[in-house]
Amino acid sequence: MYIYLQSSGFKKIDPSVTCRHSSRMELSYILASIAFVLFLLYFYLSWQYNYWQRRGIPSAKGTIPGLGHMLPVFTVQKSMGTLGEDIYKEGKNYSMIGFYRLFTPLLLIRDPELVKNVLLTNFSSFSENPFKINCLEKDELISLNPFFVNGEKWKQARAPLTNSFSSMKLKMMLSLVLNVGSKLSNYLHNQCKDNNDKIDLNLKKLCHKFTGEISSTGMGIEAHNFQEELQPKNGEMTYNQIINKIFDNPSLNTGIHQMIMFFMPTLAKLFKLSITPKEVDQYFRQIAKTIINNRKKEKRTYNDFMQIVLDYQKTHDSNMHEETLAAAHMLSFAADVYETSAITMSFLIMDIASRPEIQEKVRNEIVSLLKKYNGELTYDALKEMTYLEKVLNESQRMNHIGGTFFKICTKKIKLEGNDGLSCVIKPGQTVAFSAYGLQMDSKYWQEPEKFNPERFNEDEKNNRHKFTFLPFGEGPRICVGMRMAAILIKVAVFTIIKDFSVEVSPKMIFPIERDESSFLNSPKGGFWVTIKPLKSTR
Repeated sequence: MYIYLQSSGFKKIDPSVTCRHSSRMELSYILASIAFVLFLLYFYLSWQYNYWQRRGIPSAKGTIPGLGHMLPVFTVQKSMGTLGEDIYKEGKNYSMIGFYRLFTPLLLIRDPELVKNVLLTNFSSFSENPFKINCLEKDELISLNPFFVNGEKWKQARAPLTNSFSSMKLKMMLSLVLNVGSKLSNYLHNQCKDNNDKIDLNLKKLCHKFTGEISSTGMGIEAHNFQEELQPKNGEMTYNQIINKIFDNPSLNTGIHQMIMFFMPTLAKLFKLSITPKEVDQYFRQIAKTIINNRKKEKRTYNDFMQIVLDYQKTHDSNMHEETLAAAHMLSFAADVYETSAITMSFLIMDIASRPEIQEKVRNEIVSLLKKYNGELTYDALKEMTYLEKVLNESQRMNHIGGTFFKICTKKIKLEGNDGLSCVIKPGQTVAFSAYGLQMDSKYWQEPEKFNPERFNEDEKNNRHKFTFLPFGEGPRICVGMRMAAILIKVAVFTIIKDFSVEVSPKMIFPIERDESSFLNSPKGGFWVTIKPLKSTR
């Protein structure tokens, strides 16, 4: 390369020098661009993760750029329930505290009066649950479960269940529950007889047999959970195996899947993540079709959940096909009765097994009521099991099923805490509650780690804020099946404690540790008990 210089004429320039100079300029440009992008990213993240500070609300520590506070949930080190509890404890001096789900700011409410404000007083501003159906073609049936439905459709979906669980309908279905209780009793006696009067068993599996039999019988079918010789052969799935497919769904059993499923709807739709496995959908559609056709031919009335639903559908118009609507209600009933009731029952029986003096008091109450009602377990006798109800409440206090739950704001509102903190919540924003935190807070419960059923006598209940105890939620969207759940749990405990002693098995891991990989609260290693028949029975 040549260039003319006035002083010396033409001079040859080495091309490699020019290339090196150009390369240095390009590299400098690239580094400057990267630095600028990093600066913009830093500025954006700093601004994004200062959302709560800008509003004068304390924020939980440990924010990770891009993940917020969700890393332990993604890595299955903590369940969402435990994360909410930890944030609740961190904000112990405040009525509310902020945290981040990835980039999204969430507000955790700690003040029971504010909890009441959100769940009850200003329900119209927080009427929606955050969980959406992401794949309607796969989840058409479960999409009618009141938990997933919002707006006017929520009221329509809830109405048949509310009707089904009225006092009159529950009395009608009690004979069904008692019949299953008899099956449970016979099963335990036979198992003990075959195993030298003592059996070690996984309590949750036993409770699943009971709740599975309740939900199947309630829909007019036989699961034969206590008669294995009558269950399907040749590779066909049993009723419990069908229902278990919902709760063994990978979308519900890993931290990443849970986050995508429940908090990242766009991504969930892209991957078509669903709650209802194909086999479950087909099973309930076929069962609904068969039962409807059979009952139209028989022209007789049954005292079960299926009959209540069919009678309700006759008097209420719907644009959904009769069989699809019935299958949807059957699936909702089955799922609600099967899992959460079994977990609650398992914790309750474990709490009774580990405290012999409480077990004896429960048994004495049962014996006393049987004498009063001539040896029969009636609807009124169940209502009079006040000590067992206290024990159930205390067990639910210490072992909430979900731990943390959420509500979506639908109408702008200002929340004001009793400590002077206030925050304007806009439509689309999420508020959270830690039932674990509220129900184990020494501010509301004296010695919260101690199991004490007398916390639920009338005097203590009246002196304690109602919204510090949320086993079924609260407000208009409180669990519609809670009265049914209480009945079947009481019947199961009555059946076992009346004729058997229950002890903690050596297989049980004590002290109990939460299985953080589980979507619903469960102990590591499962529930294990030893059951023996009482000498005075049979």
